[in-house]
Amino acid sequence: MTISELAKNVAPSPTLGITAKAKQMKAEGIDVISFGAGEPDFDTPENIKQAAAAALMAGFTKYTPTSGIDELKAAIAKKLADDNGLHYEKSQIVVSNGAKHSLYNAVMAVVNPGDEVIIPAPYWVTYPEQVKMARGVPVIIPTDESTGFVAPVDIIAKAVTPKTKMLILNSPSNP
Repeated sequence: MTISELAKNVAPSPTLGITAKAKQMKAEGIDVISFGAGEPDFDTPENIKQAAAAALMAGFTKYTPTSGIDELKAAIAKKLADDNGLHYEKSQIVVSNGAKHSLYNAVMAVVNPGDEVIIPAPYWVTYPEQVKMARGVPVIIPTDESTGFVAPVDIIAKAVTPKTKMLILNSPSNP
């Protein structure tokens, strides 16, 4: 089996490369701190393990709605209102298996070939690759220490063209 031409043009993940190198160095006995994959260096807290086990024992083992469980979405809406002063309906909230997957879904849903997607740096390394998978054009906005690595609105505005379809803002910025 061969992979698609589109997939061949996606760059390998530097994150996975760094993570593999750090694991190799650790296996060789080298004391190293990995700046690769964002895996926590601690075990899952006991209360979360117990809640997961209880859910399994109660038969909570079936598929959930694609956008998330209503009760969870309601709890998220309440948290956003109580803690952040933000008001959203359950229908405006999507629960996914991570930000990267949600962004991929959003890019694939709205970006057409040739559409531009503005991405302020620093950014997670997969953002431009996701745009390329949709045959869009990543437009990187550089930032620096003088702006606290935040893209000023006027700089973003200058990057907007008739082909601009999306702006990816990740807060807090990652990496």
